[in-house]
Amino acid sequence: TTEFHRLTRLRDEALQANLPQKAQHYGERIEEMGGRVEYQRASQTSTRFFSTSKWVLGHLARNGWLYGTRLNTEQEEDEETPTPTTTTVSKKSGKKRKRPTNLLEIGAINTELLDASRRTTVGEGGEVTKKQYNLEVRALDLNSISPGIEQADFLEIIKPDQLYDVIVCSMVLNCVPNGTARGVQRMASFLRVGGLLFFTVPRTCLELSPYIDRASFQKAFDFVGLKILETKNTPKVAFYIFERTAKASRTEELPLYLQRVQQIRSGKKFRNKFAVVFDKACQFKCVARKVLDSCWEILMLAT
Repeated sequence: TTEFHRLTRLRDEALQANLPQKAQHYGERIEEMGGRVEYQRASQTSTRFFSTSKWVLGHLARNGWLYGTRLNTEQEEDEETPTPTTTTVSKKSGKKRKRPTNLLEIGAINTELLDASRRTTVGEGGEVTKKQYNLEVRALDLNSISPGIEQADFLEIIKPDQLYDVIVCSMVLNCVPNGTARGVQRMASFLRVGGLLFFTVPRTCLELSPYIDRASFQKAFDFVGLKILETKNTPKVAFYIFERTAKASRTEELPLYLQRVQQIRSGKKFRNKFAVVFDKACQFKCVARKVLDSCWEILMLAT
């Protein structure tokens, strides 16, 4: 998968530089490797070492998210109220009502989360009694491998009226080609306050890039209103769970190394091209304050 990312980046750089023959050369090399289909197969193989879906489902189960989200008496889109704690109560049963937990998976390379959302329990007579989890999953990928996965670009889809409770983005943003990509900011805008983002990225992006390190990476997420709840590492992958906060961080000036691509460390081992920078070029709705505010558009340089 590393070679696929490298060749894809070189092809995109050649296209941007208006070098069609060079771009064609790299495109042919990608096809010789088996193209995106082979890349997806290799990615599926790598999940055997650590299953993202098991990590996500395990956390959701331990914290009660698999069994629905409590209904708020106020509009859930009212982002001035953090996590919904007020619930409605059924007059007949007196039980607290819940709606399905809405999960968006970006860059789905398998149907494991989709399958979990469709899993049912079976009675003694073999009849289906109910869904095992109160979970609704929408899975996206640029090149769908299953009818259940929607073939779409997350950066192009329309923002839903009801924000998501959970977003899963595993090994995706490191694949974004050179140029404008509003990935992190857009994910934050798709999450309700108190919602969770499960995010993974290769450790080499954070540890072997001269342009970014873990501290600056985490500051970028904090800037758009995503605070770290948990983090852990495998030998090759960094895992993060972020929570959507009511306000994005605007308490201090953004460091220069997040305003433009800037070398913050040097050495022969720092050869990764990953970077996250912000460009003050767009307007967005600051939902915490219900006003239009100037914001920073995220640009990412792929690995």
